[in-house]
Amino acid sequence: MAQAQTNEQMKAQLTEANQRSEVQISEGVTCGGKTLLIVGGPCSVESSEQMHTVAKALNKKGINAIRGGVYKPRTSPYAFQGMGEEGLAILGEISKTYKMPVITEVMSEKHADIAVHTADVLQIGSRNMQNFELLKHIGKLDKPVILKRGLSATLDEFLMAAEYIMAGGNNKVILCERGIRSYDTATRNVLDLGGVVALRQMTHLPIIVDPSHACGKREMVADLARAAIACGADGLMIECHPQPEKSVSDARQAISLEHMLEIVESLVPIAEAVGRKMPGTVGSTNKRESVVSLSLRDAMASELHSIRHEVDRLDATIATLLEKRLLLAMEVGELKAELKLPIRDVKREEAVLDMVAKHCSIPQIAKKVREIYKSIMEASRILQKEEAQDKESKVA
Repeated sequence: MAQAQTNEQMKAQLTEANQRSEVQISEGVTCGGKTLLIVGGPCSVESSEQMHTVAKALNKKGINAIRGGVYKPRTSPYAFQGMGEEGLAILGEISKTYKMPVITEVMSEKHADIAVHTADVLQIGSRNMQNFELLKHIGKLDKPVILKRGLSATLDEFLMAAEYIMAGGNNKVILCERGIRSYDTATRNVLDLGGVVALRQMTHLPIIVDPSHACGKREMVADLARAAIACGADGLMIECHPQPEKSVSDARQAISLEHMLEIVESLVPIAEAVGRKMPGTVGSTNKRESVVSLSLRDAMASELHSIRHEVDRLDATIATLLEKRLLLAMEVGELKAELKLPIRDVKREEAVLDMVAKHCSIPQIAKKVREIYKSIMEASRILQKEEAQDKESKVA
C-alpha cells in the first residue's frame, strides 16, 4: 500500500492524465515540443576566441544552444579541470553576443549557485546522477537542468534521480541518454536507444541523446545522431570544436564545426519523417530565420547544374542551326540580287513569324519567339546587304 502511494506521487511518471512536457530554455528555445533541441559546442571552454569561433559557425544554422564545460569531472586529478568562473564569464559573453542559450555542467552546490546566474541550463553529469544532495539543491533552483544517465544506471534509477530534482519543486528537467558502460571496448559506451524508446513510455519528461560520449569516436557520431532522432529523441547534444584534434578534453570524439553543420542538415528529412522539425531560429522569436537544408540545397544545386548543362547543349545546337540559317539567308540574298528583287519581303517575314509561333504551345513564349525571330531576320538582311556591298566593291 505504501508503495502504491509513493508511485502516485511520482512527478516524472507518464500517466494518462499528463502530456509530454516541454521545457523552455530561453525565449524561443524549448525542448520536448515539435521543434528539436540541438546543442553543439566543445567539451571544455578553452578561450574566448574558441567560443566566439564556435558560436559564429553555429549561430542560426539549426543549432539552438551552445554547450561548454567550465567545471570538468576528469578521471585523473592532473587533467584539465576547466576554467571555472573565467569560463562562465566567456559563456555569458557568448550568450549575450549571439542570443543563444548556453549550457554547462555543475558538480557541486557551490558550482550551481555560481553558474545559475550565467547559464541558461545546468547540466548534471553521469557521475553525479546519484549525487542526491546536489540533486536536492538543483531542485530548489528555478533553472532548466539536463540530467545525464549514470554510467551503469537502470532506467528506473535514472527516473528516480530526476524525481529528486522535481520533488524539490524544479520541474524543468530534461533527461539525457549518453551511453552506459559495457564489457565491449569497440565504443566508449553503449548508446541505449532502446532505453530512449522505453523512457518515452515511462515519463513525460523530454529526452535528448549525447552520441559523442556514447561512442567516443567522431566517425560514429553522425549515424548515432540520426538514429536517435529516428527513434523519438527530443534533441541532441554533440561535441564540436574548431580544431577537434587539439581539444584539451575528449579530442577523439569531438567533430569539426563543418561536420556538425553537415550532421544537422542531414537530420532534416529524418525529423520530418517522425513528425518533428529542426530549429528554424536561434534567439528571439521576432527574428525567425529559416534553416535551409543543405541536402535540399545540394539537390537544388544539382538540378540547376543539370538544367544549365541542358541549356548549354541546346544553345550549341541553336548556334549551329543559326549559322546554317544565316548562310542560307546569304544565298537567298544572292538570288534576290540576280532576280532584281528587294532584300526585304514583309509578307514572307510575317508568314515565317506566324509559322514559328505556331510551333510554341505556350502563348507567352510564342510571343517572345516572334520577337527573337524578328532579330534573326534583321541579322539576315544585314548580312545580305553586306554581301551585296562586298560584291559591288570587288566589281568596282
